[in-house]
Amino acid sequence: MPTDAPGEHATAPPVGPTGPFISASRGEVLITGTGFLPNCAITVRVTYTGDDIMDYLTYITDADGYLSAALPETSITGTGHIAVTDHRPDPAGDGGLLWSNTVIVAPTGG
Repeated sequence: MPTDAPGEHATAPPVGPTGPFISASRGEVLITGTGFLPNCAITVRVTYTGDDIMDYLTYITDADGYLSAALPETSITGTGHIAVTDHRPDPAGDGGLLWSNTVIVAPTGG
């Protein structure tokens, strides 16, 4: 029976993100993300700085859990903080949802 010599252990795999991850591009606000449940309805939350306003939009992920969501041109009226959830419970939370990172977008144009 083989045994490991002292101090010889397999290296641990690299640590990846613990939840969904999103990014946004300027101009037409395009939210892309990975790590979501496949073929799942997700909720995009846009919160506006300085206002007590939140907008919620619904999109569907693809078969690999990838999100590509072009927000309506009128959805960003000020500086917005965007986060996305696929409605899984947060394993580190106290009953809340697991949300992606938050990205900040500002309106374009003059």
